[in-house]
Amino acid sequence: MIDRIGYVNPVFLESANRNSQISKGRDADSIRLSQEALAQSELYQATEIVNSAPDSRVDLVAEIKAQINDPSFLNDAALDATVEKILAALS
Repeated sequence: MIDRIGYVNPVFLESANRNSQISKGRDADSIRLSQEALAQSELYQATEIVNSAPDSRVDLVAEIKAQINDPSFLNDAALDATVEKILAALS
């Protein structure tokens, strides 16, 4: 298959083999990550999981929007109940 591409320089092949032999004798490369980098990685992964999760309340929001747009929904009883819930949450 190489013959179809063209002539291969034997000097290049010899120097490539010599470099691979030299690098075999060295220790393996390694990296060390800081605690901050690990924390950022965990935060990034958690953010990706949250962003990829479907919003399961879309149907509920659409239902509530439809109720609010209905003129009979917003009456005095509904407003009083909402005010009572807000006041209860604040106290």
